Amino acid sequence: MPGSHRHVSCRKPHSVLNVLLLNAYAANHAERLRQALTTPWVVHTVREEEAGAKLEAALRDADALVSTRYGSTLPPAPKLKLIQIPVAGHDRLDPVTIPPDCVVCNVHEHETGISEYVMLAMLDWNVRLSHLDASFRAGDWTGGVAVAGHTHGELSGKKLGIIGFGRIGQALARRAKAFDMRVSAVTRASRPSAQPLDELAAMEHLDTLMAQSDFIVVTCPLNEETRGLIDARRLRLCKPSAVIVNVARAQVIEEEALYKALHGRVIAGAVLDVWYSYPTPADQAARPSRFPFHELPNLIMTPHCSAWTDGLIERRWRFIAGNLDRFARNEELRNVVIRPKAAAQ
Repeated sequence: MPGSHRHVSCRKPHSVLNVLLLNAYAANHAERLRQALTTPWVVHTVREEEAGAKLEAALRDADALVSTRYGSTLPPAPKLKLIQIPVAGHDRLDPVTIPPDCVVCNVHEHETGISEYVMLAMLDWNVRLSHLDASFRAGDWTGGVAVAGHTHGELSGKKLGIIGFGRIGQALARRAKAFDMRVSAVTRASRPSAQPLDELAAMEHLDTLMAQSDFIVVTCPLNEETRGLIDARRLRLCKPSAVIVNVARAQVIEEEALYKALHGRVIAGAVLDVWYSYPTPADQAARPSRFPFHELPNLIMTPHCSAWTDGLIERRWRFIAGNLDRFARNEELRNVVIRPKAAAQ
């Protein structure tokens, strides 16, 4: 079954298992996880500032790990059989270092918030509600009918191009069609779709989508095939009025090419929620790029918040608890993204 994996174990049924929640992103939800579990797991946490002996001991005994990262910098984990990523992307894991009999799963549940964010971004770009509010508060009526002032746009009839057609792309397509937009998508392989689309094509048709779309939304995963997928050449294919929205990974769009396209008005603008650099413990106020995107007037920029809704956390940790319970009962796991090397041999 795609996206599932049956875990085979020789341990005794109902034996106690250890799961490690590594770093603050996961560790902050330890109690939420404990409350949701229905099988005998002992939940351990290690935060960034608690590395060293505590991390070594916790990984030595861990049957499962909940973490956004895994690589050669971590101590050995000889018992590890499951890495459960608490997010969708698994580009921060080094597959070479994953133990041969360990399975990796991810979690989604973010498509509702992200698709709503994209709809808001496109609506705001057309209506400019915050600008209208600010100017009207200052006494300016020119954005309204009372003085036959300037008009604003509509989404109806606009063409939306979606790059990648997974859960986010599908959720976005449903919402966009409700606004009478014309919706096309490209994905890794052309296939029939029951989703409300005007066209679904293979990734080979990306250039056509770029050239024809009013809004281009990036929702594909980051991998070696998609890194730098949108470069200067493809940005030049766009309409001068086109707007790019990136809610996937920043590196799908070449950093310098995007900055120059916005600065030079090759495209009308962009809405960016994902970035090329992020805060670190040593620099909590890090700039999101080596280029001054924050100075561009034709850009809406947010701090990677599109999925960060009040409903996301509960849904995700309920899913994570469910997968840990399935592991404990030797049942099929959901959302398998990397299968054990030992099983493939």
